[in-house]
Amino acid sequence: MDVASNNSVEDNVANICKICHDVFAKYCCPKCNIPYCSLNCYRANIHLQCSEYFYKDNILEDISLNSSDDEKKKMLELLQKTYANDRLSNTFNNAIDENSNLGDLEKLDSDDDDSYEDIAERLSGVNLDDADEVWDRLTEDERQEFVAFLRSEDVTKLIPMWQPWWLFYKEVTDKDITNSESFLKNCPTICDIKDITQITTKPPSECVKYNLINIITAYVFTARYFNGEHSDFVEEAVSCITSLSLALKVAQNFVDFETAVKSVEQECINSSWIVTDKDNFETMRDDLHKILRGPSKCENTFYLICALCDVRNLLTQSLKPSQGNKTSNFSKKFSKEQLPSTKLETTDIKKWRRKLDYYLSYTKFCYNGEV
Repeated sequence: MDVASNNSVEDNVANICKICHDVFAKYCCPKCNIPYCSLNCYRANIHLQCSEYFYKDNILEDISLNSSDDEKKKMLELLQKTYANDRLSNTFNNAIDENSNLGDLEKLDSDDDDSYEDIAERLSGVNLDDADEVWDRLTEDERQEFVAFLRSEDVTKLIPMWQPWWLFYKEVTDKDITNSESFLKNCPTICDIKDITQITTKPPSECVKYNLINIITAYVFTARYFNGEHSDFVEEAVSCITSLSLALKVAQNFVDFETAVKSVEQECINSSWIVTDKDNFETMRDDLHKILRGPSKCENTFYLICALCDVRNLLTQSLKPSQGNKTSNFSKKFSKEQLPSTKLETTDIKKWRRKLDYYLSYTKFCYNGEV
């Protein structure tokens, strides 16, 4: 994915990428302001001081938060295998480079077994939810190998791609499947929804349904961006949704479907911390379509209500007192600069929540599914 910044760079001869020096720079690093052309240049060795900040909260915290016992076991196995495989590969290459004999290569198997057992022993009894405790148990070489792995490998090899709850669909026209299907366990809990007459006496204007589209588009992008872990990063997720949805942020009204969706795309491009590209926008639009489709033809508003309830719950959670974060060795190594600002005002949160109450009532009692 290309890294987008609100500090866009004009295409002229003075703005060649300062990393590869081959093509025009399209973006500007939000941290050091160096102009660059692509993600490859953003991740180049000369830019590691900035680009390595991307990894902790978008990748590493995903590993350590809320893992089940099975997931912890798999993570330990992955870490062990990654270390063992890297060590095996490096030793093998060194042996080839030094023209070592067959006996040197045969020794690799026993060395690898010893390394595997060593790291397993050091991590035995460690709480894998505690990233700092795991980090402190690793040797300096292991830490460097782990960071190098994150820079060079596809992150999906480390963290499985989240499968959104709105992907479920059943081709039925006369059955209330939300009372019987097992897919419900993955859906957000639906909150109490007031009758719209309890909220307002005015009939909803035409723009309300397009404002709703704008909010849901921002939500599906955020849920994907946090790989389904948005509930673990409440303040950051709220900041993301409200910065992308101008219907929430500044009460902007939208007059058609396309404008409501494109507004979210443009806010992503304008952002100094969001990493996205054309494929992400296509996925976002597909997710929006599936949300609007619902789990079946006869229940096309069910997913809309679930999504709005999820946003409302995030807002409620963000009102709770923060526990604060300690500055640890792990946190110092991987900063939090690639996540949105979390300075949320209580008055704003309560205002957004009132809007969510209105859109929930509108969706349940007025929305007919047409956009």
